Amino acid sequence: MKISPLATVRSAVRSSAEAYYLHLAGAQQGPYTIPQIDHLLNSGLIGEETLYWCEGLDQWQPVTSLVALRKQRTNWAKRALMAGVLVALLVPVLIFGPILIDGWQEANQHDFTSHAAYWRARDVVRAELHAHAQLIQFAGSAECPVVMGANSAEVALRGVVTDAAGHATPTEWRVAMVFDPEAEEWSGGSFAPATR
Repeated sequence: MKISPLATVRSAVRSSAEAYYLHLAGAQQGPYTIPQIDHLLNSGLIGEETLYWCEGLDQWQPVTSLVALRKQRTNWAKRALMAGVLVALLVPVLIFGPILIDGWQEANQHDFTSHAAYWRARDVVRAELHAHAQLIQFAGSAECPVVMGANSAEVALRGVVTDAAGHATPTEWRVAMVFDPEAEEWSGGSFAPATR
C-alpha cells in the first residue's frame, strides 16, 4: 500500500507538540492548535490559500493539508425560520405602523401652521370619540380647510365614523383650536359635529 505525501505530512504534523503557526498578513502568527485552525478555516476567517508551519516541517504548507475544508451546508430550515420571523415582525409593522405614525403626528405638533392645526384637531376629535369606541377615518389635510387667526385656528375636519354595529356615517367637525406661543402647543377648545 502506497502512502501519499499528504498523509505523511499530516501524521508528522499531528505527532508534533500541537504548535502550528499561520502565515497571515505577511507575518507569522500563532501558535494555534488544529481545532483552532479548523475553526478559522471553516468559518471563513482564513482562506484555503493560507500557509502553516510547525516544528519538523522544512517549508510552509497549505492549511488544507492540515485540516479539511468542509463544504458549507445550506441550512434551509434556518433560512425558513428567519424568513418566518421577518414576516412575523413585518406584519404588525404594516398593520400598526400607519396608526402609530398618525398618532405621533396628532400628538406632536408644535408649530403655528395650518398643517399642525389639522393634526392636533384630529387628536382632539379622536380623543373625544375614542371614549365611545368608534372608528374614525379622517380625510386628508387637502380636503379639510383650516382658517388661521391670531393664535387660533378653526379646522373643518371631514371623515367617516364607524360605530360598533359597523354603520359608517360621513361626518364633519368644526374644531376651534388655540395656540400657546410660549408653550408652542395647540389645544382644542370646542368642536361641534355636523353630519354631512
